[in-house]
Amino acid sequence: MIILLAPQQLLPDHGVLKSLHIKKEAGKIDYEILSFSEREAKTTFDALPAAARKLLPRFGEKGISELKDTIRRKYSARTSRPDFDVFYRQAALRALHELFVGLKPYTGQVKWYHRVKQQDHNYKTAPCRFSEAKPLLQFDVIREEGRLNIRVQVKLAGQALADGRSAREGGNTRPLADFRRYHFLLELDNNYFLLGYRDFLLLEWLEKNPPSLYGDDPAAFTHHVLARLEESHSVNRNNLMEEDRVDALPVNRLLLSELNGAFLLLTPQWIYDDFLAEGPFTATLEINRGGRTYIIRRNKQAEEDFQALLRSLHPAFEKQSNGYFYLSFADAQKKQWFLKTYHRLQEQDIELTGMDMLQHFRYSPHKAQTQAALEEGDGELLTMTLEVSFGKEKISLGTLQKTLMAGQRAVLLKGHTLGILSDEWLTQYATLIRHGKISGSKLLVPRWMALTRGGESPETEIFKPVLKAGWWEKWEYWQERQEPLYPPPAGMQAALRPYQQKGYEWLLLLAETGAGACLADDMGLGKTLQTIAFLLKRLEQDASARHLVVCPASLIYNWQQELEKFAPGINSLAYHGASRTASGPEGAPAQVLITSYGTLRSDEELLAGISFDTVVIDESHHIKNPDALVTRAVNRLQAAARITLSGTPVMNNTFDLYSQLHFLVPGMFGSREFFRKQYANPIDRDRDEEKTNALRKLTAPFILRRTKEQVAPELPEKTETVLWCNMGPGQREQYETIKSAIRSSIFLEIKQQGIGKSKLAIIQGITRLRQACNSPLLLPAEDRINGDSIKTEMLMEELCNDLKDRKVLVFSQFSSMLHLLSDACRQRGIDHYHFDGSTPSRERMEMVNKFQDESNPVNVFLISLMAGNTGLNLTAASYIFLFDPWWNTAVQEQAVDRSHRIGQTRKVFAYKMVCRDSIEEKIIGMQQQKKQLAGDLIGEGDGFVKQLSLEDLEYLLA
Repeated sequence: MIILLAPQQLLPDHGVLKSLHIKKEAGKIDYEILSFSEREAKTTFDALPAAARKLLPRFGEKGISELKDTIRRKYSARTSRPDFDVFYRQAALRALHELFVGLKPYTGQVKWYHRVKQQDHNYKTAPCRFSEAKPLLQFDVIREEGRLNIRVQVKLAGQALADGRSAREGGNTRPLADFRRYHFLLELDNNYFLLGYRDFLLLEWLEKNPPSLYGDDPAAFTHHVLARLEESHSVNRNNLMEEDRVDALPVNRLLLSELNGAFLLLTPQWIYDDFLAEGPFTATLEINRGGRTYIIRRNKQAEEDFQALLRSLHPAFEKQSNGYFYLSFADAQKKQWFLKTYHRLQEQDIELTGMDMLQHFRYSPHKAQTQAALEEGDGELLTMTLEVSFGKEKISLGTLQKTLMAGQRAVLLKGHTLGILSDEWLTQYATLIRHGKISGSKLLVPRWMALTRGGESPETEIFKPVLKAGWWEKWEYWQERQEPLYPPPAGMQAALRPYQQKGYEWLLLLAETGAGACLADDMGLGKTLQTIAFLLKRLEQDASARHLVVCPASLIYNWQQELEKFAPGINSLAYHGASRTASGPEGAPAQVLITSYGTLRSDEELLAGISFDTVVIDESHHIKNPDALVTRAVNRLQAAARITLSGTPVMNNTFDLYSQLHFLVPGMFGSREFFRKQYANPIDRDRDEEKTNALRKLTAPFILRRTKEQVAPELPEKTETVLWCNMGPGQREQYETIKSAIRSSIFLEIKQQGIGKSKLAIIQGITRLRQACNSPLLLPAEDRINGDSIKTEMLMEELCNDLKDRKVLVFSQFSSMLHLLSDACRQRGIDHYHFDGSTPSRERMEMVNKFQDESNPVNVFLISLMAGNTGLNLTAASYIFLFDPWWNTAVQEQAVDRSHRIGQTRKVFAYKMVCRDSIEEKIIGMQQQKKQLAGDLIGEGDGFVKQLSLEDLEYLLA
């Protein structure tokens, strides 16, 4: 009683199972193979149960013929017919799989042989075993050659294999690659396993959609691969995808829905920092969004308290313990229970969602009628009346605001009908109500919301008293026409380019309304010049007014020099260091004070006590952290006009905008929690286009950004190239020795203390490897094997030969590397300038001025990356070397744009010097994987380092 399995015949002729008779005569073995028939099943396999004997003939010639006829009939009966071969293949495999499922419980009661075609095209017939164990698929995210991929493994049930070994001897889980797969049959060491049909289809899908196609894009990998796999299986991500931990107090929310069309269903939910949790309590919840994994720590006490509150709402709820609560619609409407409960929950700040999906409730035939009027138009907050009604029923502002904050568009009316807020109504009023503060029956709205209404919006008439007479006409003129709106200031010693004239006029227009302005033009387009024109115009209007510029210390004398050059009539003073007067800033005789962020922190009380006409915050990304002391000091400054300047106002994520906007238009964007929930999290985590567009519309009047491509097409071409450096044997030996030692120590520390507490050691280790790429001379003397530096050799060769008559900038993050390069220049007789963070600002400007002089023969400038990446004008140079590229591409771009800016007439060539087969080469690759954008304002930040995962480290230190 032997069954012969021919797995390779599953599809060609479906003759996958036959009856095998073995005859031994005179020392010879003969095989007789018979097709299954009812007679063969009954006579040869009479020991099998009747259910099994009925199945075997269906694998025979007659059974397969009937199967083919059935499939053809089903195909002919279809109204829409797919390709027949595709349809036939799917139907045949499905039917054969069902037969194997029926036969599987009896496979252990017979002997099995299999007949398999070998590579030499001969067939091998040998004993095998058909296991009753069910193979389970497991999926692991892996990284192969720097790309994400999926490893499929098969978990076996520990059954003995044909050779007597247990599956556990080779591990209970084996890679799918160890098996031979014949559609839904798996074979390992002459053992056969039957895949579940869904698992079979999943493997077929993976073959047609290789995960490696998305290996360079974590977000696409999650969307196209993980989302499909996680519909039916858990996937071990192995810390390869971005992961964040969320530890926040939950916001209680109640989902309203219908059960069987007869019951009102109340399902408690909890929002943890915009992540939804519901159902039975678990200590943590894992959610995947945009290629990142978020681990939410749930608060058991808070969730139980909310459930207890809901249980107290109705006697029927006391006996319900399924994690949700239900009530018949008749009971819900008795004595206005639902209406009273609805308002009670709203009063306790519990979000209600699902209202607009309830079918049992009738929709109100009335549209939302709105009456709005401005009562007071002075100060930063406007007081307005806003009455919304459906028919004769008025809706309270509190109910409206809570409904909108919960993302709903339906309100419950007294007659248990639903009032629907139309798209048109939401466009006109939703943002006002969300951003406003409710005071009784009044709505307090930030006055600058008037600028977001648009010249043709219905509410513009309401806000007209907020703006000076004729302002809207000037605003429309500025937007639509190219002719100047305002003449340039009389004392301006420079002709403004057309786009600079527009920027200058924009600053003036916003100042007229009392709103702040963020000038976010690309680096090199003249933000400083446009601001000087604005200050000069304000001084024309009031010569006694005082103005303040706050900037990094390295830019103080650059500002003073630019003021002297373009507006010599302005009396300016660098209020910094020893130049501060004994009487403080109040006694400093200057129309424009220029100070540093550090001085502002030190003299916060003195500077906060002065009423300035204008405060300019240069490189305003320095105040992106709302908790920083310097941010607090900036927000205490008194000013009639506020300006921020930054080519990169968003360094890491959308939340970077909050503090800068709060300085410019205080109160308009609410609390930081409000901004995170309404904009930052939906945009950064969920890529919510609606929220992105809403924020862009709100910020559009206050942020002006032009790129070089848009407004300065005359700028010469910029070419960026990686200059690959191959370390010599000595430097390579040094590098590999250090890498081996660092790898061992870092992973030992991570094992002992965890990756969170090992960040300092990680950064120190990575820094040492980068130093080894630059020059082993940067390492402690006891760690050096030699002093070879391929980068230094290549740079010096370029400076001495091809570039000896060209102006060149060389940037390095390490000041000690600059000293080594300075020594190398002196040894080769190359005259050069050199400054880093320790060089006084005045000396820096002197060197810059000399370098810019075309007649000056000094052609090389060695500059610290962080000290010289902003504010400097170095257009005399057309060649830039980034000696040691770093994570933050925005900082590198700023350094390159010291040369590629207005005033440059030559082509600019920028070179990143990168050692092959080193951590530098891997950093370049990871920059692309980690890059995130939010509109046109997002760059990259050093948070990249802090977010390194264990897998990232494995990759960097491999």
